[in-house]
This record gives sequence, structure tokens and C-alpha cells, in this order.
Amino acid sequence: MEGDLSVIPLTEVLELVHAHRRSGALEVRVGVLPLALRFAAGEVVGASILDWEGLEALFTFPLHPKEGTFRFQGGPPTQEKPLMPFPTLLGEWARVNDEWDRFRTLIDSPSRVLEAIRSKPPLEVFQGGKSVRAAAKAWGVPLLIAMERAYMGVREGDLYPLRRYAWHALRIRYQGRKGKTLEEFGQLQALLDGTRNLGEVIAQGVPEPLVRRYLVQALASGEVSPPGRGWLLRDLTWEMEREGA
Repeated sequence: MEGDLSVIPLTEVLELVHAHRRSGALEVRVGVLPLALRFAAGEVVGASILDWEGLEALFTFPLHPKEGTFRFQGGPPTQEKPLMPFPTLLGEWARVNDEWDRFRTLIDSPSRVLEAIRSKPPLEVFQGGKSVRAAAKAWGVPLLIAMERAYMGVREGDLYPLRRYAWHALRIRYQGRKGKTLEEFGQLQALLDGTRNLGEVIAQGVPEPLVRRYLVQALASGEVSPPGRGWLLRDLTWEMEREGA
């Protein structure tokens, strides 16, 4: 079973697999963003965006995309436990999607680095500049909770978004792999030698949107595959949405 999400909405695809108690893998792609779901007897037992797995990854994926593609491949049922009962999962997915939309009115992605203007608990973690993802790790809380705290901090004037992102620290060495990506971004090729991070590449005059577009295509194609490439691709696509707004 496969098709276009502009014809059959994602929610209907999910309901169909659930209603018929199907087992197997559902692959969904919206733009360059991929989602892989595993079903057992109609229940979702696994979800991932590349190497980012679990409900946290799932709930960042758009539940009501206007376009995209899907493909379901049946398979034998497994003994894995559902991530959540199906009706609950759909409800939480919709709710958390709405929360992300709200938080992103002030913070384009969890990779955005924020600075504490007024050091008050628990926002002192942002002193010196820290991304929301790094703050979540420091606090030991889910990413959504960290994003809510950061959103409130920005809204109340306690935090200020800096003009940099966590991915600026990445060092990428182009290995000369065959592909068309760098033909479109030729000015980057000489700079991607592993001696400088992406922030330094940007500081040398390469426009940040160009670096971001390159990184998205390279991650989506598998040309580069750093640890955390799933959440990185999600953050970058969020940032590109803001650029196009």
C-alpha cells in the first residue's frame, strides 16, 4: 500500500492500518523529512526519524501534512509493546504538534542558542549561551519541557536568542563521495575539510541559509551521517520553515 498524502491524509492512513490490525512498516516522507513507523496488530510499536527514536521524535513529525508520500510494507507481528494505545497516541501527537507550533513562534528550533539576560532559576543554565537541546540534557527533562521553559524565558525577557545554532559546532569532512549535492554548493567544497566547524565556515562569508540547505540535503541523502542526524535534520527543516515564512 502506497500513495500521496495530498490524496489520503496521514491520519486516515494510520487509522486504516490500525482498523485492519496490520503488522509491518510504514514509511512516510514529508519533503526531505522521513518517518519510519513499526506496527504490530494495528498498534504503533516503534517510531523514528533516522537515528532519533521514540515518542519524542514521533511527536515532532507533522500529523497533518498537506503533501508527502507513504508506503506500507506488511510483515509478521512482533511481541513489542505499543508505544501508547492507538487513540491516545493520535491525541497526544496532535496536542504536542500544537505545542511545538506555539513554542516555535519565538524559538525556531531546539538547536537555537539562547543567552540568559537575567539569571534566575532554572534559566541560569543558559548563561554563556546554550541550545534548548543542551539545556534539556542539563536539566534532565524531556525536550518539550525544556522548549516550554525556554519559550517562557524568551517571552518574559529573561532569555535572548543568539544568532547561532548548536549545529554550528559540527565539523564535516567532505570525502569526495559521488553525488550532486556539492555541485549545487560548490563554494563549500574547499571549506569542508574537517579543520573548521560550520560556524567558522559561516564566519568566512558563506551564507548561513546556504550551509543549512547543504546540510539538509547531505543528511537526507546519507552523504553525511553524524550521530544525532535525525534530530539535526528535524531542527534544520524547522529552521528552513521559518526562513520561508
